[in-house]
Amino acid sequence: MEIEEVLNMIGLNGKEASVYLALLELGTATVHPIANKAEIKRPTTYLILDQLQKKGLVSVVPRAKKALYTAESPEQLLGDLHKKQEMVKRFMPNMLALYNAKVDKPQVLLFEGKDAVRNVYEKILSAKEVAWFSTITDVISVYPDFPKKLNEQAMAGKVKVRELLTRTKADFDYVKSMRHGENFVQHFATSGGEFLTDNCLYDGNLVFFSFKPNVSAIQIKSQGIYKSLKTLYEFAWQASEPYEKVIK
Repeated sequence: MEIEEVLNMIGLNGKEASVYLALLELGTATVHPIANKAEIKRPTTYLILDQLQKKGLVSVVPRAKKALYTAESPEQLLGDLHKKQEMVKRFMPNMLALYNAKVDKPQVLLFEGKDAVRNVYEKILSAKEVAWFSTITDVISVYPDFPKKLNEQAMAGKVKVRELLTRTKADFDYVKSMRHGENFVQHFATSGGEFLTDNCLYDGNLVFFSFKPNVSAIQIKSQGIYKSLKTLYEFAWQASEPYEKVIK
């Protein structure tokens, strides 16, 4: 990594870094040689030198006939970083309070279009536990590869999946095509009807996937809403029947 890049990372912009490095090499100089070495116009160099003075990185030589500038030791940068670090530590509790207040509020996100919605499905693949209640037809039609990916993740022990399905032919065919185990379990609703959306509860999130008239998804992140819907899901799960009983 170049020195100038490091200076950029710790708070100097490109021109400030160039002027400071030029003055470090020159030692003490007037504006003209500094501007030439930094390859910056003289009027701009005056402004930058003034900014560097305010940051404690440049000093003006006193009693000189011409304005002479000298660079302060780079160790000054460490002192400045320590001051900033202490300031951040001091106000961290206040900033965390603001952040946590935001986190506690429900967050609602809207995703539109096949690519955006696919990204939501892909994110679910890395969840720890997923509970679905859906009719599989639309999912297979738009994202035929996703159910298999989820099944593979579950069978590899990377995610625990439960699916509450309805008694449609498409759902029956889908269940028969999947591998089953303790991390991939499916139940069927005891009565008729079907879900018109694909719905998912995972890691504190609730997502509704809609495919008509357009592909879209609404994601809600809220512990209160998540826990309420999860409780309702558990009631429905207890009242449903395992796929082994229904298929056989």
